[in-house]
Amino acid sequence: MKLSYVMSPYFKSLGITSTVVAEIYGINIERENPEVEMIKNQAAKEVMKMSDEFISDNTILQSYRDLLKSIGRSPKKFPPSAESLIQSVKHFQRFPQINVAVDSYNVIASRNFLALGVHDLDKLGSKITFRLSDGEEPFTAVGSQKVKYTQPGDFVYADERQILAWLDSKDSELVKLSLDTKNIVIIIQGTHQTTQEYNLAALENACKLITRFCGGTFEIQAVE
Repeated sequence: MKLSYVMSPYFKSLGITSTVVAEIYGINIERENPEVEMIKNQAAKEVMKMSDEFISDNTILQSYRDLLKSIGRSPKKFPPSAESLIQSVKHFQRFPQINVAVDSYNVIASRNFLALGVHDLDKLGSKITFRLSDGEEPFTAVGSQKVKYTQPGDFVYADERQILAWLDSKDSELVKLSLDTKNIVIIIQGTHQTTQEYNLAALENACKLITRFCGGTFEIQAVE
């Protein structure tokens, strides 16, 4: 792997028990693909069948909410990323159209209820650290221009320069994928409700779907 990954002991103590990462190299991202649109449409039908009660009671989504509550954060303000995606699909009755790589991993996130962070590898430093924030660290979420600041004890992961993902809820605008992206990092942070095998299978499915339509090769590993 091109990057190194460091896990803070305090990070695991919160209940983020299994973190797995993948690096994908040499991809070519297109705006859209007819076959991906068909896959998205099928996934949207699956999401539309999810009742509000099912989403509310889903054990994986609830474990992310409980994680937020354990550090005094609101799941309403920082909903699990998969839950935000599912609610968006239910509202608009379709998946968003971003690009082939993003659209591919969104399908996986909706089916596995996991927090997937996806970043342009070439915009990162050499090391990603999973840690608790000291507070007052700037962060701009994907799709936003507003800078917000972390609170002490927020769980994040960051490279040497910046936070890449905040509270398993938001990814950074500064390192998001674009049509120019050639190499990417995918990070899944599981909870006590997900096994490492479950997380690795979801990660492999995301990598296979992306490389199926964008080309490239991938490596996967668990972060201990």
